[in-house]
Amino acid sequence: MLKPDGRIDPGGKTIQLLNQKYVTNNKPATQDVHVSGNIKFPLKTRSPSSYKSGMRKFGSNRSGARKHAGCDLYAPIGTPVYAMDDGEVGSFYAFYLGTYALEITHPDFVARYGELSKAAPNVKKGAKVKKGQLIGYVGALKGLNMSMLHLELYSGKSTGSLTVRGNKPYQRRADLIDPTPILDKAI
Repeated sequence: MLKPDGRIDPGGKTIQLLNQKYVTNNKPATQDVHVSGNIKFPLKTRSPSSYKSGMRKFGSNRSGARKHAGCDLYAPIGTPVYAMDDGEVGSFYAFYLGTYALEITHPDFVARYGELSKAAPNVKKGAKVKKGQLIGYVGALKGLNMSMLHLELYSGKSTGSLTVRGNKPYQRRADLIDPTPILDKAI
């Protein structure tokens, strides 16, 4: 930050460098999030392919020196996805290789449920959801012979878009957290 521009807006060099420095120096972790109560695992069953190893795990290397910002829960196309806790639907939008993402603000964190084919009926912006409620279905990744729920979690301490291209190494908002410990404890 030898030449800060003094701008504190999403497009400013200063805020991007501050966010990058924050993420680099403060590896995302769950110590920022204290989950109250039991959290539901977002699928009915846990895949034998663990979200804690290989390309599926949080922080694994991706192309272009980017790191994986979530955990991948392998599941067949069409597998139902459930809300991890009570919450409010933020948005549903195109995500990756022909799939969609659903953002839900839960009491203790914000979740991006990614790589879905569609949202469940009545799951629309502003709708309230209950823990364990059907919220969507695992989608088909165009050009890949695999399907999964891609799950990202955020503490909710920041606002704005969850994807921030200039914010290395994850290219995500500064309040990104590692979902692994929360998934491990989920029922």
